[in-house]
Amino acid sequence: MEIMIVTLVILALAVVPMLLYALVLWWFDRYEKEPLGLIVAAFLWGAIPAVIFSLIAQLLLDIPISLLVEPGLGADLLGVSLIAPATEEPFKGLALLLLMLLFRREIDSPLDGILYGGLVGFGFATTENLFYFFDAYGLEGLGGMLELTFFRVLLFGLNHALFTGCTGLGIALARTSSRWWVTIGAPILGLAAGMTLHAVHNTGTAMAGTFCWPLLVSLVADWGGVGALFVVILWVSARERAWITHYLADEIRVGSISQRDYQVVRSYGKRVGQRLQALAQGDLARWWRLGRYYRLATKLAFVKRRQAAFGSEAGVGTRIERLRRELHELRKQL
Repeated sequence: MEIMIVTLVILALAVVPMLLYALVLWWFDRYEKEPLGLIVAAFLWGAIPAVIFSLIAQLLLDIPISLLVEPGLGADLLGVSLIAPATEEPFKGLALLLLMLLFRREIDSPLDGILYGGLVGFGFATTENLFYFFDAYGLEGLGGMLELTFFRVLLFGLNHALFTGCTGLGIALARTSSRWWVTIGAPILGLAAGMTLHAVHNTGTAMAGTFCWPLLVSLVADWGGVGALFVVILWVSARERAWITHYLADEIRVGSISQRDYQVVRSYGKRVGQRLQALAQGDLARWWRLGRYYRLATKLAFVKRRQAAFGSEAGVGTRIERLRRELHELRKQL
């Protein structure tokens, strides 16, 4: 019975906080929510395949390291500071590359890359925390496990989302920018930034048992990175609102949306207010249709923005007309 209770506690401590963090990150993607299936897939990729591939790569690389480097702090630093970032970040980032190749139309904004990267990171952290918490309980009991929980869930709980969020931002910038040097350089720099932050963090925590200051460096790098990425999220969110305001303005004349709807669509607060009003009236069908209507209108604005930046890509004109028809038909049901 005790083992079952401990297992449930560890599962809750590993899974629930990461899901809550993921929910907060998902909320910041306010104007055009990503498909639920892709959101779940990103989280699960981080939790299962990315962990498995990383472990296999690390085990293989550990063989030559153990033969060439004497056991001790140097070997530990080599493993956590170089091998871990160099294996984990590419395998986490592989999910974002697959998303770019298979569902490229879903990446309309740099925020989408941060979202998917963060979700992969939270999934990875969930599984990693499970391993660490079970290990800590076995070695140090409940007290040691709870102490580790404080560090891994609260103090460093956003780390993997930060690392992979950098990669996701780079890939999304490559998708949304019309500059060739951004298309080529952003994914490389994004992955490099994630790996560097990961390496700095691991180095600091590995040396914390010998010196105090490396842990402080890790904290500054971790939370400084989180703060910087948060600023990017706020900036991109403001840009998205500007795109909606600009590219939907002439849709009033076309008849895709009304003047009143235009004012609502460009304001997240008004969107929420309209949908809450439908819920208060017990009209779940209207609540759902309003959500779909706002997403379609936002998608139309983003597609038109991409057309303005890249010119007429194959199928873009047809896609715009299809979105206009869907909006027009949905308006009749509201």
